[in-house]
Amino acid sequence: MQFKGTWQIAVGSIFLAVTVFVLPMPLFEVFSGIAGQGAVAPFVLGLGLLAGGLALVAVGRHKRSRNLRTARSYDTREPSSADGDRPGNPYALPNSYGATPPPG
Repeated sequence: MQFKGTWQIAVGSIFLAVTVFVLPMPLFEVFSGIAGQGAVAPFVLGLGLLAGGLALVAVGRHKRSRNLRTARSYDTREPSSADGDRPGNPYALPNSYGATPPPG
């Protein structure tokens, strides 16, 4: 079974977790007006991580929920086993493989 959107959600979550460590101090310095040259780069990096993380999580959640909105048919299913292993007629009697049937 494929998990569509899983890597986007995982990477986006990591970006959001890193944002918590990178962004708060430069954000405070920039908005209080005491930011020096060294605070602008982490501020821009933190905003980029925040935007990228939110975008990746949104894309991953959209990809995961897309299958829920799609009607499933035999043609659009994801097989649980190889089609060669499936019997042609599931209601047919199984093969005896050389065993003799019981009398009666």
